[in-house]
Amino acid sequence: MVFYGSTTDNNQSVKLEEIFGENYPQDILNELYKISGKKIGDLKNKDGFLVFCNEDKLKDDVETSSVFTISDNKLTTYNIAGFIGTENTLLSIRSRFAKDNETDYFLHYMLLKVFNINLSNLEHTTAKNNVFHFLPYLFKYYFLKALNQGFYKKYVWNKYNDSRVKGTIDIARHIKHNFIFTGNIAYNVREHSYDNNINQLIRHTIEYIDNHEMFCWILQNEDMVDFVQDIRSITPSYSIKDRQQVINNNLKSDIHPYYYEYEPLRQICLQILMEDDKLKYGREENKIYGILFDISWLWEEYLYTLIKELDINFKHPRNKEKSGRISMLEKDSWHAYPDFYSKELGIVMDAKYKHAPEINKISSEDRMQIISYMHILGLDKGIFLYPSSINDIKCKKLIFYYTKETEECIFQYKFNIPHGDDINNMQQFIIQISKSEKIFKNYWQNFTKIIEDNK
Repeated sequence: MVFYGSTTDNNQSVKLEEIFGENYPQDILNELYKISGKKIGDLKNKDGFLVFCNEDKLKDDVETSSVFTISDNKLTTYNIAGFIGTENTLLSIRSRFAKDNETDYFLHYMLLKVFNINLSNLEHTTAKNNVFHFLPYLFKYYFLKALNQGFYKKYVWNKYNDSRVKGTIDIARHIKHNFIFTGNIAYNVREHSYDNNINQLIRHTIEYIDNHEMFCWILQNEDMVDFVQDIRSITPSYSIKDRQQVINNNLKSDIHPYYYEYEPLRQICLQILMEDDKLKYGREENKIYGILFDISWLWEEYLYTLIKELDINFKHPRNKEKSGRISMLEKDSWHAYPDFYSKELGIVMDAKYKHAPEINKISSEDRMQIISYMHILGLDKGIFLYPSSINDIKCKKLIFYYTKETEECIFQYKFNIPHGDDINNMQQFIIQISKSEKIFKNYWQNFTKIIEDNK
């Protein structure tokens, strides 16, 4: 039996009995302590299937932070959302904008936008948006990324029984199959092959998705059809009866470092197949399972899907790709990565997933950071972008004077996240948040005029 609990992200402390109910078993606490306070990077390195989705893992050192901590019978969460668990305990961490324990429309919507899933294909989406149900969407994203490195190729042992002998003769098999000698010899050869355990795992995942009414359309997208057919063609030994053995063969990673993009794909494939109720694969003791998202990163990437539509001049620096960085010193030894900036428009934007404070209560650390970006880039407008459950579309402003001649402005924009009892499914949420997006785009498209009106 799995004990299931739910809480929210963003530095919230909740009593354990509120999460798991009164008189929860001591086993829950023992298993949670295996995760509490541990670095995400360390948890990922344990045997299990913990997928941490963050394209830019260097940003804010997220892999050195914890998913949650336990102290004084309270569980405290941070900026991590998703599911994580051990053998008998599963914890759901929702965004703070979730309506209840089962409907986290905001988290799922950001995932859809960031991972470029067609919103028109959501007719099957139900109120119960389990994050594990989102794994097939992530499969597409990481599948295409992995294939950028080519199809996975590795050495495998193949068995032959013919007259073209090479490799190692298999005496036992030769006696069994060639008792009456006809010129054939049984032998084994180690050779490069595409029909290996990794591609077999991908093939089984493809076939599982293809037979799932809610997700089969993913494989029919234009950017997937040819690759799916290629995987099927290079795995001729596929048999649905071998699924359990294929899973067992991939429980421990032996992926060559060159194919590093295949590692998250391997873990996602395992999660998808193991979430099938028809397959009774039990979770193993002392192993960590789940799928996690750095929700601050997700908020930033979601905003970028909107900002890049406003003006092509906006740059979005990325640590991992070492692109768009700015130099803090002349010798180029220190670097910074502002979230978004445009020298042409004189704007630098900083995405904050924190609770939106009043403009005069923004922390001094955050103020100094954006002022540094403005000063180094030579820009005169800085903007904080916060998500908010309060419908406050007015952009508020602080004014700083660096010189007598020039006025530098810092603004705060609160992006309204739909909520309330009138939102009962994903389609209704999309309609409402589309209104927030339209307001956001209209606001920044008229930003110059707004600045003049506020002076």
